[in-house]
Amino acid sequence: MADVHPVSAKTMQGASLMLLRMAASYPILFLGEVWLARLLDPQDFGVFAMAGFVTVTLATVLEVGLVAALIQRPEPPTRDEFRTFFSLQLLLISALVLGLFLLAPRLLGWLGLDPSSRWILLALLPCPWISGLGAMSCVRLDRSLRYGVFARMDVLRVLSYVGVAVPLAIRGWGVWSLVIAIVASTAVRSAVAFQAAPWPIGMRLGFSGMGTTLRSGVLFQASTLTSLFRDYIPVLLAGPRFGPQAVGYLNWAKNMTFYSSQAITQAVSRVTFPSVSRIQQDPQAVRRMAQATFKYVNLITFPGILIFAALIPEFVQVAFTSKWAPAIPAFYFYSIRMLGSNISTLYIAVLNGLGKIEVSLRILAWWTVLDWALALALCSWFGFTGVAMAYAIGVIPVAAGLVLQLNKLVKVDFLRSFVLPLAVSGAAATAVWLAKSGSQASWLTLAGWIAGGLAFYVLLLLLIEGRSLLGDIRVFLATLARRENPDLA
Repeated sequence: MADVHPVSAKTMQGASLMLLRMAASYPILFLGEVWLARLLDPQDFGVFAMAGFVTVTLATVLEVGLVAALIQRPEPPTRDEFRTFFSLQLLLISALVLGLFLLAPRLLGWLGLDPSSRWILLALLPCPWISGLGAMSCVRLDRSLRYGVFARMDVLRVLSYVGVAVPLAIRGWGVWSLVIAIVASTAVRSAVAFQAAPWPIGMRLGFSGMGTTLRSGVLFQASTLTSLFRDYIPVLLAGPRFGPQAVGYLNWAKNMTFYSSQAITQAVSRVTFPSVSRIQQDPQAVRRMAQATFKYVNLITFPGILIFAALIPEFVQVAFTSKWAPAIPAFYFYSIRMLGSNISTLYIAVLNGLGKIEVSLRILAWWTVLDWALALALCSWFGFTGVAMAYAIGVIPVAAGLVLQLNKLVKVDFLRSFVLPLAVSGAAATAVWLAKSGSQASWLTLAGWIAGGLAFYVLLLLLIEGRSLLGDIRVFLATLARRENPDLA
């Protein structure tokens, strides 16, 4: 095990902690979402998504660029730099919050929301400030690769969200149960981050010697903005054209596919970006990390995506009730999007970790243009489902372009890391689809189909890749057993 790079060892440990966190928290979150979907109407989810976009999401974008710039650079930030970036972030967020409050009547009218939704917007406005207080602590945690803290943060965030939203929904609070829950969970996450990595809070606006970091921050910010206006086409296009109920259907389809795949992929990419940043001067270490990350994320997520897609009509019937049936076609298209997003999410994380921010920005910008063009065309023919169709089509050329671009820097065995997991998962999903024919759906039969599909998947995988998998598992377990390395910030 002497050949395992210290950062690679921390990455394995961090990824394992993030996956264990998900194993503990996501069943709770999924059951909470099922309960909320039964208690609330699609319109409630749509109103919340649209109001949350103009507060929580936009402010998060302002936070991401500055934070990412401090994580990616080789040298650790000084106290003055922490304070300067915190002050700049606070000023930007405050200006955004004030602008949103003043523009709320026109903004809500354009989105097709009732004027009373302004109170929802007002209630969500504290979230950006609360989140900003924990952002600099997250920089310290990311640079030190302290992924155990992030795992704890996310578990507590999920518990607080479900623990607040579900009881309030039961009591008939409607969309307000979601609003209060997101404010509470944001406060919990920031408090845990600051407690784990406190920093000397203070205000300062001195930018001398910070030109390179600020430039990187602007590029990261631009990349995040392109992602924002791509990911929120349901709010910006479907909302004004088809109303909050359509946004609710699209948001449900996105969330369901997200929990079966991208939740894991994004958690691992969060580990990958700072880890690649720490070893960017060692091409072989980067190659090994990228290859292993991409392969095993796909092996874990692809069966979940495809088996869930094979069973989604039965899940809607048993768990979510028929009021969500109009969202099933969108779910299928989002599932295709998630398969491609495994490439985009992880490859962008590696490119950014290598400092190729301009390259990833250019790809993300073209991707946003493509998705919007497709959505505008397809919505005219297929209604709100056209947004999901655009997502499914648009990801294909972008994923192909990312593979070609990253392979110029880091060679990844695409056949074994993507094609093999996709083929084996497709075979397992097909077996489930055939097995369910003619059977009556219930919680028991759903559990049996899922267990049978996963068992078939594992058997096929062991037959094809058994020796390689067992060898990787031995390396993985030995690495996890090692004593944790000193702080790498």
